[in-house]
Amino acid sequence: MSSELTGASTPDAVWRGQTRHRVRENPERLAWIVLLTSFAIFIALAITVPLSIRYVIEVATVKQTAVLNPTQGTVLLYTPGAVEPIAITDLRDEVTEGSVVEAGDSPTQATVRLITEGDSDEALGSVQIYSGTRLRIDRLRSPTFDVSSEPYQAQLTLDKGQTRVFTNSGHQRPLAVRIVTPHGEIDLDAGSYQITVGAEQTDITVSAGEATLHKDDQPPLVVAAGLRAWLTADALADQPVAAAQNLLRNGNFTESMKDTWESYVIAQSVTPGKVSIMERDGRRVAYFVRQGEDNVPTEVGIRQHIGKDVNVYDKLVLQLDVKLLFQSLSGAGYLSSEYPLRAEITYTDIYGKQLTWGHGFYYRDPENENWTIVNGEKIPPFNWFTYRSPNLMEVLAETRPAHIDSVRIYASGWNYQSMVSEVFLVAE
Repeated sequence: MSSELTGASTPDAVWRGQTRHRVRENPERLAWIVLLTSFAIFIALAITVPLSIRYVIEVATVKQTAVLNPTQGTVLLYTPGAVEPIAITDLRDEVTEGSVVEAGDSPTQATVRLITEGDSDEALGSVQIYSGTRLRIDRLRSPTFDVSSEPYQAQLTLDKGQTRVFTNSGHQRPLAVRIVTPHGEIDLDAGSYQITVGAEQTDITVSAGEATLHKDDQPPLVVAAGLRAWLTADALADQPVAAAQNLLRNGNFTESMKDTWESYVIAQSVTPGKVSIMERDGRRVAYFVRQGEDNVPTEVGIRQHIGKDVNVYDKLVLQLDVKLLFQSLSGAGYLSSEYPLRAEITYTDIYGKQLTWGHGFYYRDPENENWTIVNGEKIPPFNWFTYRSPNLMEVLAETRPAHIDSVRIYASGWNYQSMVSEVFLVAE
């Protein structure tokens, strides 16, 4: 009997006509594939993870809140999602992103302070709004991590009205402010700006710093200090033009005082007052202070020689921002001349006579009923107040100015603390 089975297939016959599995044929190849794939994943993670972490560190932000400080009248505040406004008459902090601030048509002023750095309560930027203005806070952020190189960010939508915007750089990083209007967008560097939004046009005047105007499908327009430009729904100004002539130099105190303002002190054998330049609320200010013996008169001020003819002008307006912090002498004294802050213009009239016109500010009512206030007004303390004079060519029509000699800003009385900023004497 044969031990072989006829027709039984051999192992080779089982796989005949079938492809052997390459992995089993070459296990070394599988090992290399696994090794190289793992290495590629390692390299990818080694690159993407640090980059992702760096990206998050660089761009991550935290929300900030603004401070709303009414100066005159009542301001309406719409909190995010609210239909009915809240009437604001006193300082309100914790104003969040998405809030809308609206000033009515009656005489109204308010300041929105934007960003504070660290534990300081001094704002790096502020927006002063006036009657008929509607402002929305779209974005107010600071970087989450101190090592980030990104700036502080503020984006505001100005639907209508008039604003003055002040921006400054912090010790850690700059403040980037973008203003969105119905006609386009404006990026602001550190400086001071006046922005007006009407139904047909947005106008911007740069007092200090530099603004960049953006319009769809058009190259950006850079506007430097002392110039103005405009935006409409369809067009952007071809180039900046000169603003109305400001007869004062360095009215925002951003330059050296040496060649523009001279300081003086009047104090007879008593502690004198002092004046210094500092940064407050995102702007440069002149700070007047006297702290010494009470019931003794002193005066400290700054003066600028102008020396310009104004015969050809039809309009002359003085504008300045005032902040009163303290006055020990009530009212303006018995002669109505000792204000915690007063501005005065010395001019030569058309008849050749040298005269003065001035306006003072106080917050304490006179304690003596016989002390009348002349050429002065009471304003709220601790808040910025913008004063804009009437047209002095009309007010002084009987002694019309022909030549502006000088401008003086001073504090006087007993003890006082006050600030002034953004001083303009505009001729048109």
